[in-house]
Amino acid sequence: MKWQKRSRVPEFRPETLHVALSDAAAACDGQAMAVYVWNQDMEPEFPLAVLEYTVRGATDPMHWHDHFEIALVEEGTGTFMFGRRSLTAEQGDVFFIDNSQPHVALADQGMPLRLLLVLFRPELLAGPGCREMDLGYLAPFRVDERSWPPRVRGTTDLAARLAPVLRDLREIQERRDPSERHLADATLRMALALVNRDKGAVTAGATRAAADRREQIRPVLAYVDGHCRESITLDDVAEVVHVSPSRVRHVFKDVTGVSFKEYVTQVRVAEAKRLLLSTDLSVSEIARAVSYTNLNQFYKVFYRSCAMSPGEYRRYYTPTGGEPAQSPLAAAAAAR
Repeated sequence: MKWQKRSRVPEFRPETLHVALSDAAAACDGQAMAVYVWNQDMEPEFPLAVLEYTVRGATDPMHWHDHFEIALVEEGTGTFMFGRRSLTAEQGDVFFIDNSQPHVALADQGMPLRLLLVLFRPELLAGPGCREMDLGYLAPFRVDERSWPPRVRGTTDLAARLAPVLRDLREIQERRDPSERHLADATLRMALALVNRDKGAVTAGATRAAADRREQIRPVLAYVDGHCRESITLDDVAEVVHVSPSRVRHVFKDVTGVSFKEYVTQVRVAEAKRLLLSTDLSVSEIARAVSYTNLNQFYKVFYRSCAMSPGEYRRYYTPTGGEPAQSPLAAAAAAR
């Protein structure tokens, strides 16, 4: 079956494409967790930064940022925390972190954790009106964490191929030669293309056939991502991909493991989370922004996904005191 998307460009394409299926493990337990905004300076015309960062102990605060992050563990062992969920970090591991996910890296006691960080804004690869193919480069950041944790194990063939590409990107950026921007762009795309080609290395039991079938529904995923602030029906999507609604429903559930309606809900909740953390819009305004006219229904859906209300989520993941937060990187630089 071959689906083709219409050439019409969506009027709205949210930057946050990650879909968090469940944040139940990050349920509010009555204790405050201040999450800081990591503000990374990047050139507006080429928003990419590659740097080395050493974590010592567990002193860095939980933080989030408006750029995507690829983290390669160059040395040491530790833990990456995503809210209250944790993944071990060992030499060679590669982590993919989206642009609204609260997280922090912690080093094991007595052993520094040295990271190579690749930071970029999504518009570098997939700006408004981009090709469908360009949106695909961001796929490693918008995964179902139940079946595909945001980590490539250092013991896999994929990690062995990724590491030298990421180090090449660091060397290109260190030369600070504007004439090499095309090379830097191509190298970043190469790293993400390797992950897209080899999803089976990070998804237990995944097969090439499953990867191919997921490519079939990519236009559907892109349409939902681009229209999450609007009313979306199965008939609308079926018209876009030129397949019957029943066929879309069947293939979508078969490939993703969730129903089309549930996926739309997940995308809207993910966008609501981003708005809660990055704007001062009221909860009711955010509910309307993600196409919920019934506020009670929005609260119910949000709580079912996150095990906390929208207001609790905002308080739980927002710095206290009202002062602009300093990034861990800036704090480390100031301490030297």
